[in-house]
Amino acid sequence: MNKTNFLVSIKGFLNGFAQAMNHKATSQIAYEITEMEHSFALMLYGNFVGFPSPPMAIALELLPVMQGDLEKILTRASQTGNGLSELASVMGEP
Repeated sequence: MNKTNFLVSIKGFLNGFAQAMNHKATSQIAYEITEMEHSFALMLYGNFVGFPSPPMAIALELLPVMQGDLEKILTRASQTGNGLSELASVMGEP
């Protein structure tokens, strides 16, 4: 192995190492963003599960950021039927 082949292989190794580190760093940032979004949603909609709500001024200021999530929640709520009420209505019929 001559000097140029050795330098090319070292350069390839370092490029691969840099790509791996970049991938790990960006995946960690993506994970942190997801966790922050979950915490943010819990802060805004936590009153549905019994957590205290943030002050109204803060919640109203942050509400446009959560518009997409709120639309998803409302869509799911409107599409989901109440199984217990459906069962009771079927059982109550003669």
